[in-house]
Amino acid sequence: MSSTEPLSPRLQQAFAQLIADRIGLTLRKNDQASFQNFIFSRLEAIEFKVPEEYYLLLNENTEQSNQEWTLLISTITNIESFFFRDKGQFNLLKNYILPTLIEQRSREKTLRICSAGCSTGEEPYSIAILLLLADLIPDLNDWDLKILGIDINSTAIERAKAGIYRPWSFRGVESAILERFFKESDNHYQIDGVIKEMVDFQIGNLVDSSFLDPPLDVTDMDLILCRNVFIYFNNAAIGKILDKFYNALRPSGYLLVGHTELHGQQSNKLHIKMFDESIAYQRPVNEATQPASEFIMTPPIPVASEPAMDTCSDQELNDLFKGSDIRMNQVALNLLRQLPGDSRIAKLGNRTASELILQLEHTLKETD
Repeated sequence: MSSTEPLSPRLQQAFAQLIADRIGLTLRKNDQASFQNFIFSRLEAIEFKVPEEYYLLLNENTEQSNQEWTLLISTITNIESFFFRDKGQFNLLKNYILPTLIEQRSREKTLRICSAGCSTGEEPYSIAILLLLADLIPDLNDWDLKILGIDINSTAIERAKAGIYRPWSFRGVESAILERFFKESDNHYQIDGVIKEMVDFQIGNLVDSSFLDPPLDVTDMDLILCRNVFIYFNNAAIGKILDKFYNALRPSGYLLVGHTELHGQQSNKLHIKMFDESIAYQRPVNEATQPASEFIMTPPIPVASEPAMDTCSDQELNDLFKGSDIRMNQVALNLLRQLPGDSRIAKLGNRTASELILQLEHTLKETD
C-alpha cells in the first residue's frame, strides 16, 4: 500500500475501535486525514511495510507499543485551552460551588479538586488563581489543599508543568490578573511560583482501569472539573468515566462539565443542580437517595409573593416565569433542554423538564 492510497474502510474502523477501546476517544471524520498521515509516517519511521502491522503493534502491551501510543495520543488529542474559559462557570465556582465546599470542609480544612483532561494546565491554574484572587480561603496556609491536573497527553502535561504561556491563552483575561500572577518575557508569560506550587500534574487515562489507583490519588474529591472533554468521547466511555467520577467524589462533592456535554446521557447516580450560569452534578450524601434535579436561580426570581411550588397551578407557574426577565428565561430554557425530558424539578411544582420547556417556550413567545 502506498502512502497516497487511503486506508481501507475496514482498517479505518479497526483503528477507530482500537482507539475508542483504549482511550475512549472518537476518531472524527475531520481527523481522518491527519490520522492517516500519522500512520504512514510511523510506518516509514519504524520500517513497517503495511498499516496492518502497525495496528498489531498498537494492540500489544510492550514498551514499543506504549511509545507509539504516546505519539499517537499527542497527534489526535486537542490541547486547545485558555485561562478562565467560560466566565459563567467560573462565576458559579466563585459565588456558589467553592464557597459551599469550603464551608463544608472548614472543620477538617481540606479541599481536593481535580481537573480531568486539563490539557496544558490553564484550567487548574485558573482555579488556584481564583482561590487567591477572591480570597475564598483567608487562612489558606492552614489548609491541606490539593489541585490535581490530569491529562492523557504527555506533551500537554509537560507544558503544564512548565507553566509558560503565549498571549493566546489569556484572551478575555483581565490585565490585572496577568500583572499579578505572571511574569512576561519575550512575549511569553511564566506563571507565578506560588500558583505553580498549588497544582500537581499527572498523566492519566480516564478510561483505563488504573484511573482510581493510588499513584494518581483521584479519591475523596470535593470537586471534579471535566469541561470540553466528553465531546471527544463515545457514549460507552462517557458512562464508564461517570461511574469513576461518582466513586472519586466525596458525598456532596461536585462534578462540572461543559454546558451540553452530557445531553442525552444518563447522569448515573449523580444529582443535577441547575443554575442560571450552568448545570452542576452532585454526589448525594445518602447513596440510597434516587437521582434528583434541583433548580437554583441566582439571583432569585423577582416575584411579589412566591407561590408554594409543590402545589402551584399552571397559571401560577406562568406568572412566575413572566416575573423573570427574558434573558433569565432563555438561560433556564437552555438548561432544561439538557435534561432528560422526564426529569422532575422539585422546586418548580415537581413538573418534568418537558412540561417546563413547553411553558417557558409559550412565555417567551408571548413576550416577543
